[in-house]
Amino acid sequence: MKEKKTPSHNDFHSAKETIQRIIKKNETNNTHHPASFTEVQTPMPMDVALSSRKRVSHKSKPVSTLDRKPAMNSIIKDLVFGTLTQGAALKALRVEVLGLKQEAYANLVSVSRKTLSEIENDKGNYSSDIINKVFKPFGLKVGLVPTSSSLMTSLFKE
Repeated sequence: MKEKKTPSHNDFHSAKETIQRIIKKNETNNTHHPASFTEVQTPMPMDVALSSRKRVSHKSKPVSTLDRKPAMNSIIKDLVFGTLTQGAALKALRVEVLGLKQEAYANLVSVSRKTLSEIENDKGNYSSDIINKVFKPFGLKVGLVPTSSSLMTSLFKE
């Protein structure tokens, strides 16, 4: 039997692993604090969430597993270099990497669909806790980055 390694916070986790941890945490929190989830529906179990994934549009094609990592890396790069807004990056990650509709993703990360929509449209003024919550499945969190593109470029060249 293969022994599972407990991941450290520095390890990169797949979106699926992160989603599983979020769902497990939310299930635990929901049993201890049922009153705190009045605005948000209870997240669905992981097997249901993955089996009931719906494409964002009936015209769009499902995202293949092989295409997810390059798509995610490209979107994150654009976010870091400032060619994508935070909201546009979140929407692109949700659609291009996970292929989920707003409602399904909002349930997954335990925020309302309205909150998710406002973040994706760069509206509202949300705390870093909420922003961290919606970006967590992609291994991202709020942080400081250089404002100068030349400094940013030189950091990545070394």
